[in-house]
Amino acid sequence: MICLLPKNLRSSIKNVLLTLSFSLLTITAFSHGDLSIRIEKKTQEILEHPNNPELYFERGLLYQQHVEYVKAYNDYSKSKDLGYTNKVLRYRMAELNYLTTDYQTALIEIKSYLEIDDKDVKAKKLEAQIYYELKNYKAALKSYQYVMNTMVDIRPEDVLEYCDIILAEDSKNYKAALNALASGLTALGENTLSLQLKKLDYLIASNRHDEVIKQYDYFILQYKRKEFWYYKKALYLVKINKPKAANIALKLATISIEQLDTKFKNMNSIIELKAQIQKLENSLNT
Repeated sequence: MICLLPKNLRSSIKNVLLTLSFSLLTITAFSHGDLSIRIEKKTQEILEHPNNPELYFERGLLYQQHVEYVKAYNDYSKSKDLGYTNKVLRYRMAELNYLTTDYQTALIEIKSYLEIDDKDVKAKKLEAQIYYELKNYKAALKSYQYVMNTMVDIRPEDVLEYCDIILAEDSKNYKAALNALASGLTALGENTLSLQLKKLDYLIASNRHDEVIKQYDYFILQYKRKEFWYYKKALYLVKINKPKAANIALKLATISIEQLDTKFKNMNSIIELKAQIQKLENSLNT
């Protein structure tokens, strides 16, 4: 797309992109640099108070955030040996073992935490994730159901993770997965793209032809760039043996392309799409 722009504008865009890339790298470097400074300060505090278990826990968390998991584990263990009894240590130990793929130990730690606080949504979610990695999908589903029924600030990735667990437990249970997506769309808004795209995948996988077509129509109505969605709809209509409807979708795709600005019409992706439309039309009309 940039190659179609004037040379001076291309140069400006390039400079902006370089500046942005440098800024992102700087932010990342600063973030890790800031953690290193905080770890160093915490180490000085530990030297002054070598028997303070809370300081070891705090440095362990910093090490974990810095992805220095061995050092984090050593500090957590030292904190525990010195008598640190705050329940959060058990959660962090579970989380650390999960991150290092020691799922059996992670499960022991998170269960220990949940014995103290069995209402903690974050802990129940971690428990579900651990069970999932251990392929105990039934237990994972039970834990995640609690999360979905209790969590206040639900996110799209939470809904998608829940759906993954539903289908891991029963690969044909698209009804439950679609119900979970529907609840997520109600909570997050009907136009949450990642959930709508996943809904399309599940409808196709479960052979709900009429609902699939409606879902394609949703995307066509929702987005200004309709040509690709018309083409995808046409492909699906061919798949389910509806050639007349497929032809109509292809003609609408062509009309949508003709309505584009010239700079878009000349894009490689659009040129390729036009060729695919023509090829599919020829196959339907011969």
